[in-house]
Amino acid sequence: MRIETIESQVTGKNNAATCEDGVVVTDDFAAVVDGSTSKSSFRLHPRLSNGQYAMQMVCEEVRRLPRTTSLEGFCKTVTQKFQEAYHTLGIDQSLLSSHPENRPTASAAIYSLYRGEIWLVGDCQCLVNHVFHDNPKPEESTIAARRARWIEQWLHEGTESISSLRVKDRGREMIVQDIVATCHRQNKDFAVIDGWPIAIDKVKVIADGKADEIVLSTDGYPWLYPSLSQTESALKKQLEEDPLCIRTYQATKGQMAGYSSFDDRCYLRIKVHR
Repeated sequence: MRIETIESQVTGKNNAATCEDGVVVTDDFAAVVDGSTSKSSFRLHPRLSNGQYAMQMVCEEVRRLPRTTSLEGFCKTVTQKFQEAYHTLGIDQSLLSSHPENRPTASAAIYSLYRGEIWLVGDCQCLVNHVFHDNPKPEESTIAARRARWIEQWLHEGTESISSLRVKDRGREMIVQDIVATCHRQNKDFAVIDGWPIAIDKVKVIADGKADEIVLSTDGYPWLYPSLSQTESALKKQLEEDPLCIRTYQATKGQMAGYSSFDDRCYLRIKVHR
């Protein structure tokens, strides 16, 4: 058996240097990794955002996974890797424990060739023989809708415009504390990779059966299609018609002026040869 990459793309919403998404393909695993946008000014690594740091650590761990690694084995080793990094950097564990918004955090969609499984650890998505699967965070849609209501009100009143909100996303500012509050439920109500024991019961596992084509993607794509061109076209239409992401697709942030999208994005399409 082997994994063949059909198409793959990683695109930063601003530029490649600040992108927090990553992709990994080895002989035994294929994965996309989404480093979470920082919710505070606290930064662990001197040169990387917390999201980049988390993404890179997860990618490194996937590259070294033994072929027969199980979901439980991955969760244990990647958590240990984060803990070792915190120790090496001399980070006060009590600070990260009481303020989970300060932790480098990532989600990942990982395909194991040996296990014949896709693991959605956090808010990522996939297509398995054109059947869609995701694992969204609880209340994400509720918070996004709250942001949309604020923005719609300002647009109706004329106190803000689409252009002004693409320079300063006041809607995002109105929900930041709600987002921070959800961080305290990490690995309780939903799974993420952050150095604390991963809530394995919140990881969605999809058995691929006899699937011969799989698409893995981060949540930077509002809709997932069997090809990259289709998926990119849908995103382009969304950004042209609703750049603030408040109507046809509601998100917790919009496309800022000069950015290519509202979020970093990663797309990986593979073929499984048995």
